[in-house]
Amino acid sequence: MRKTNTLQELILPVALGVAIAAGSPLVRAQNPAQPDSDATKAAGARILAQVNSQESQSKPTPAANDASMEGAARSSTSITDAEIRNIINRIVKHNLHALADGEYPAVTNIAQAKAAKAPEGIAWNYPWGVALYGILRSTGATGDKDAEKFVVEHDKICARYYQWLAGIEKQFGDEGKAFTHERSNKIRGLITLGNLDSCGSMGNQIVEVMLRHRDEVTPADKAVAERIVNWVTEKQYRLPDGTLARPGHGGGTVWPDDLYMGCPVIIRWSKYTGDKKYLDDAANQMIHQAELEQDTDGLFFHGYNVGEKKHSPFKWGRGDGWVTVSLVELLSELPENHPQRAKLIAILKKQIDGLKPLQAPSGMWRQVLDHPELWEETSCTAMFTYGIARAVNRGWIDPSYMAMARKGMAGLAKHVTAEGVVNDTCIGTNIGQTLEFYAKRERPSDDMHGRGPVLLAATELLMAKK
Repeated sequence: MRKTNTLQELILPVALGVAIAAGSPLVRAQNPAQPDSDATKAAGARILAQVNSQESQSKPTPAANDASMEGAARSSTSITDAEIRNIINRIVKHNLHALADGEYPAVTNIAQAKAAKAPEGIAWNYPWGVALYGILRSTGATGDKDAEKFVVEHDKICARYYQWLAGIEKQFGDEGKAFTHERSNKIRGLITLGNLDSCGSMGNQIVEVMLRHRDEVTPADKAVAERIVNWVTEKQYRLPDGTLARPGHGGGTVWPDDLYMGCPVIIRWSKYTGDKKYLDDAANQMIHQAELEQDTDGLFFHGYNVGEKKHSPFKWGRGDGWVTVSLVELLSELPENHPQRAKLIAILKKQIDGLKPLQAPSGMWRQVLDHPELWEETSCTAMFTYGIARAVNRGWIDPSYMAMARKGMAGLAKHVTAEGVVNDTCIGTNIGQTLEFYAKRERPSDDMHGRGPVLLAATELLMAKK
């Protein structure tokens, strides 16, 4: 468990204050393309170096045989396939748990509906959706049938529960809606939708299950998938050019996060239905966001304000990570002769080239990518590792880039415990306007945002041998 009040956390705002006093973040906010001054980085680095030194003196040195952290005794950034497979097995084991279906009786009043047994073990949120997708994908490298069975059954229970709850709403009107929208409802996000966070991530892995088990798809399964795809394509707020956006004052905001929350599900739906219009939509989303947010160095700023006609001032790690994952998911399904394929590969390669000089000696990338004084973050590192490995495996970039991916995996290994807990992962994060906002984001032990990306990264590295 990570301490919540380390000395570094207490002094970090002071370091950031020095940086702000030097002028850099304020200048970047007005002209984000302008690099930080050497004085700013040096000031922050000196203070953080002192903090790290004091913290290291107060912490016991881990024993060489301490199994609590993979690779704790390693002095290099190499990692073997056996170690990668072990990481997958630990994380998957940590995520598998008991599932129990509910009771879905015919009822004559809301009291009877409330008395019915609800399912156990299911959840509906976007980090869990990535975790389920990672578990499902990992079976291609491990052959773990129990892991795939878990994801399939989880989704079947969600679909049956949704079908029953939708019937309750139809039967009892507003009274039924009040019941199905209760916060205790484990699939409340599916019932209410209302935003992309409730759609694409869970929907992506659901349609992937449908693709793998076409002969087992039920009307309930299909109804859930169709509901999600309909929201993304027909109901979610968009800019006049079709770009997915979040509504708000002045025209709203565009988020790189939403490339994953909106695109992989329609990419897979295109594969399931054979309708190529969904692939075209996803391709346009990637290109439009690159036009708004991709900097000359290839990295993406964390969002774009439509009313102000400017992007955010910082390049948040996981924001860029969502872009990388979404791009490789699209390119994996986009036909070779698609007119936008070359442009999309160029966007991806430009981003990867921008990431290369920013990879830390440990193999990790930072919370804000071009601020080496900030902490190393797990989820973005895993996303980049996955995307780079996939790009090499599919021949989109030179094989020499695989060294970046394996180095990233070696860094990740040090943040996964023997129990399969993934640490040093940033919590959910809005678009920020100050460096301090990103630097002070919490990174609790076992935050859900880290699990799926690490599984995707590890699986893709092992699949290179296949």
